[in-house]
Amino acid sequence: MRSKPTTRWASGLWRALDALCPAVCEVCGRWPDGPLCPDCRHDLAPVLARCPGCALPHADPGARCEACQHDPPPWRSVVARVDFDHPWDAWIRALKSTGPPGLSGALARLWLDDPTVPTLLAHADVWLPIPLAPARLAERGYNQAWLLMQALARHLCTPPALPQGLRRAPDAPVLHHLGRRERLAQAQGLFHVPPAMRARVRGRRVLVVDDVMTTGATLHAATHALLDAGATAVDALVVARTPPPME
Repeated sequence: MRSKPTTRWASGLWRALDALCPAVCEVCGRWPDGPLCPDCRHDLAPVLARCPGCALPHADPGARCEACQHDPPPWRSVVARVDFDHPWDAWIRALKSTGPPGLSGALARLWLDDPTVPTLLAHADVWLPIPLAPARLAERGYNQAWLLMQALARHLCTPPALPQGLRRAPDAPVLHHLGRRERLAQAQGLFHVPPAMRARVRGRRVLVVDDVMTTGATLHAATHALLDAGATAVDALVVARTPPPME
């Protein structure tokens, strides 16, 4: 990938230049197919059958894996498009650090190849992004989950968006270095639905969008907050799912 801009001003210039001069495919270098050409998307992002409970690959399409049958998650279903592995791990990290423009669109386009995504959107009354911590949002200047939602909305019919439907606690702990048990414990109370948003969540089917699902702790916390606010069901849509540890 090309080197990223180091300031917000440079990032804006980078995006303007990219709009004028389309980028080459970041994988094969073809031009002017943008950050990801159709051939590379087909070769590197096959649509796999995944468990609707944990989004890990599963041999039986539409059926929950044994672990999710034994310990069902609080959400109704979750759809992940790819594994958080090469090259998608680098792409998502770049998206979080003002990497090459167009990455949000290229990553959101992966969802278009999955026939379950339009159904997921059709079964939602509202959708919202997983929010960043206030300090992280101020530092970065954008929420990558919101960028992915906007990019997908350009291609599919989507439900009304609630960009402020969830709030993250300002003193929330950092989770990325923790194991699953520690994440689940630390994530309790991580989110809340603001009072002004409760009426728009109550009685609704909510679709939550994020870039990566690692252990599911973040999604657990978001789902519980939404159900506590009166949502009738919660589904989730993520770009990537972290594979389980190698045994």
